[in-house]
Amino acid sequence: MKCPGPFKIALIIFSCSLVTCSRLSNEEVKNIKDLDDNMIDLRMYHENLGDAIVQKDQDEALWLYAGMDSVLNIVADKFDAHRKLARPFRDSYERDLKPPIEQLGIALQESKWEASREAYTMLTRKCNGCHKDRDVDKEVQNWLERKTD
Repeated sequence: MKCPGPFKIALIIFSCSLVTCSRLSNEEVKNIKDLDDNMIDLRMYHENLGDAIVQKDQDEALWLYAGMDSVLNIVADKFDAHRKLARPFRDSYERDLKPPIEQLGIALQESKWEASREAYTMLTRKCNGCHKDRDVDKEVQNWLERKTD
């Protein structure tokens, strides 16, 4: 693993401070997006995370992983009822998504790239299972398996 320069270290510390301070505040996160808009955000995080895993870019992968999980938690908190959900999204997150997300986070922290790929693939399958169960006509692509020209 390459050692990050002083600028990257300062940026990481600053980012962590912002996240910590924002989580310690009592202010509720304002999210005016509907479920579809949040899922579009998740798609961007997911696709870019796949790229970071392929490139074995730990810093980028960890940042994208944290963003993806953050959006999932916001969705889980906000959408306790929706026309496509029989029960709150939090239930699906805890049961189906949290285990592969936790495995992915551990693998990324430890730079275990094969384990990262496996957890990312399992997460993708879980997302698609949820979409299929709820008759959502969108497939989450496994960005590790895409064809490049």
